[in-house]
Amino acid sequence: MLNKTKDLKKNKILDAALQIFVKKGYADTRMDDIVKDSGVSKGAIYHYYSSKKDLFLDLINFWEEFYFPNILDKKYRNKKAAGKLREIAKDIILTFKDKKYVFLAELEIWSLANQDEAVRSKTKKLYTNLIRLFSSIISDGIENKEFKKINVNIAALSIMTSLQGVIWFSIFEESKLSAEEYLTEVMEFIIIGLKK
Repeated sequence: MLNKTKDLKKNKILDAALQIFVKKGYADTRMDDIVKDSGVSKGAIYHYYSSKKDLFLDLINFWEEFYFPNILDKKYRNKKAAGKLREIAKDIILTFKDKKYVFLAELEIWSLANQDEAVRSKTKKLYTNLIRLFSSIISDGIENKEFKKINVNIAALSIMTSLQGVIWFSIFEESKLSAEEYLTEVMEFIIIGLKK
């Protein structure tokens, strides 16, 4: 029970920090801002993190674990490759509707990755995991003769970058096209291109 309480407190800190970093940017965020928005004491935050940078680095893991779909989840397990891709798009749509700031956080991560080697390294690991996830789905689709033989790495990168298009909708809300329409259609385009 104690570990679960600690995890809840840490997640509360990370979720508040994610929102603050999106609003203010890394440079202008202070630990006091995170204390205020999380409702957790400064001492508790420093119990988990020695610095703002340390907290930001952990946010990259938090972003991946809590906001990106996990194909090992039960709802994905019995689906064919195309079904898994559609479910991932649906999960991203739900996250976009509920917590748009998650996608804006990705911009802050990219920005800092361009300036800081530790953030760049952590971010590279994150995207390597995402590419691995998509490569696995595509490889399964090829192996099960659902998809044609293609360059798995290029297909995985195409999926990842297409899904990242939702960031555009996070920044520019006024559009004749909704994020949901975009994600649903782009995934269908990809699946049609992969099919035998």
